[in-house]
Amino acid sequence: MMFRVWDTTLMICFSVSLMFVGADSITALPPPENLTFKWETPFTLNLTWEKPKDLRQNCKVNYTVEVRHSQNCSEKPKLDNSQTRRVQNTSCKFNISNVNGLCISVTVNPENCGNKNPSPPLERSLSRPKVLLVTNRSYEYSHERLKCTWTPVADIQDLSFYYWSHKNETVIKCNEQKIGECIIHSAFLKDEPEMFYLFNGTSNGERVNNTFRDERPPHYVKLNKPKLKIQRSGNTLLFKTEASDLNEFKSCCYICNYTYSMCDKIPQERLRNDCEDGNEVVVDYDSNCKYTARVQIIFSERCGAGKSDPSDEVEYGENRDPKLLALLAVIIIPLIVSCCLIVSLVLLRRHKDIIFPKIPEPTLIFKDILINNIRTTEDLRSPADDRLYVPLEEIVESKISLEPEAPLVLNTTDKQV
Repeated sequence: MMFRVWDTTLMICFSVSLMFVGADSITALPPPENLTFKWETPFTLNLTWEKPKDLRQNCKVNYTVEVRHSQNCSEKPKLDNSQTRRVQNTSCKFNISNVNGLCISVTVNPENCGNKNPSPPLERSLSRPKVLLVTNRSYEYSHERLKCTWTPVADIQDLSFYYWSHKNETVIKCNEQKIGECIIHSAFLKDEPEMFYLFNGTSNGERVNNTFRDERPPHYVKLNKPKLKIQRSGNTLLFKTEASDLNEFKSCCYICNYTYSMCDKIPQERLRNDCEDGNEVVVDYDSNCKYTARVQIIFSERCGAGKSDPSDEVEYGENRDPKLLALLAVIIIPLIVSCCLIVSLVLLRRHKDIIFPKIPEPTLIFKDILINNIRTTEDLRSPADDRLYVPLEEIVESKISLEPEAPLVLNTTDKQV
């Protein structure tokens, strides 16, 4: 029994010793030292630091450098709000803006240091500029021309605007600057990976710089307003887009976005068509509906971003009730027949003597025929075979009187005979 207690005690002591040895073998590396920075240009930040002094000679390390667009290092970093690099040397350069301040951190990572963990980060914050010079920045790009607009915040008379050219690695001043506006002309704008802008001026006797980082110019494409035409082809309608500036980028970068409604129905229907397949779409046509349509050119996300203003609204056809024709037929056809009947009766009454002439009595007709058939000797000599029938003129006595019949008296001469 005593031997078992002794064995158990030895095992516990051995396990505790292993835990302390393992904990000592997986400790973190020491952080870097003497982190400093220097602005080589208004947009280029040069960072330097020193390797930890108490590293073992055979320990090989690298460094993770992170720069966040916030002067508060306690904030959680975001993917769109930071830049991170892993380097072997003790220096690093970033093209970055300072308008929101910066938080810089450097971490030592082990490569061949046994079971060591990365070091705690060495952090340093850079405060934001004391004065914000401009706000409401916006951009419009088209055909090697970038229009930049902004709203001045502070009343600074000597406000100047610059931009960074990656190709030439120089800071270029805007030569076409107006109040709240500048136009940049360059054949390399659409090839820039990103854009950096500098605003500087004097505020309260102190020089102030504001630098901004923005997307590349193709993310701010502004297209001309298109025109829409509607043509009918049989039982279909053809929506055709006419645009004048779809030649700077590949045809696959442009999308025609059609919005139309029929019979004033809501919601409206939308059609998307890649302009590389042709600037037109076909829809079914209903002759009883009015079509209202417009088109907008969208710059595809695979090429950048941007769009045109919607075209003017175009209408085709008119709204009609499909039962209207049958209703009109039921009402109008009987009305037309009634009108025609009334007109016929009026005309018949007015012209009855012409339409229905007076027919003579039959006795007179036979007598007239009989007389006309008696031919004289002169008539027989006539070369004409037939004669026209000439009816007898009917004599109507205007005044008729009756006299008593006289008695018959015989003459003496008659008696003698």
